[in-house]
Amino acid sequence: MNKTAVITGAGQGTGRAIALRFAQAGMHCHLVGRRESKLRGVADEISELGGGASIHALDVTDDAAVADLGRALGECAVDILVNCAGDWLIASMDETGNEQLDHILRVNLRGPYILSRTLLPNLRRSDNASIINIGSLVTAISAPMVSAYTAAKVGLKGMTSSLAAELKPDRIRVVMISPGPADTPMRAAASPGIDKSVLVQPETIAEMAHAVVTLPRGITTSDFVLYSMSWE
Repeated sequence: MNKTAVITGAGQGTGRAIALRFAQAGMHCHLVGRRESKLRGVADEISELGGGASIHALDVTDDAAVADLGRALGECAVDILVNCAGDWLIASMDETGNEQLDHILRVNLRGPYILSRTLLPNLRRSDNASIINIGSLVTAISAPMVSAYTAAKVGLKGMTSSLAAELKPDRIRVVMISPGPADTPMRAAASPGIDKSVLVQPETIAEMAHAVVTLPRGITTSDFVLYSMSWE
């Protein structure tokens, strides 16, 4: 039986690359994102690969929409949840408004928490389940002008570690992959004109995600960072 993966932020960038890699491995992908048109484009790419995909156009910060997703999945097993949806903010602390802070925390930390909790019953039905949270290099190094984003991603790292311990009896691995700057639309918007030679390709992150989710049942790995050696 094919594995089933739920991937947020699947309409572009790293989420898209992970969805395509999983589809190549024969997994059915539930594509989650805000823009239906982008999700349909990725679903078409998966179809061209001979795979199957379902589209769920929703915002991970919308609790009602996340609950609807849980109901739509019903009692089916979910083998993999990838929390990839995220947003970025480059601003000093004194330039960061409360609404901006709340948004960054809701997208990057609260969203993965609520979605993971919602899909836990489905993940427990799998015989080799994984939750992968996409983090950031800022969890390993200190950088200025990203205090809100860093707070969210460091919080996600703590959540990942705690949930990994909590779900150990269920043999559900919970792992964080923390890439350095990646060649994605979000990075392009945050850093126009950046030298792409210092960026990690989304397909490389996708390969790491695939390696994690194909580990044997009962085997896991520690959280890790992934970055270009050209990055300074």
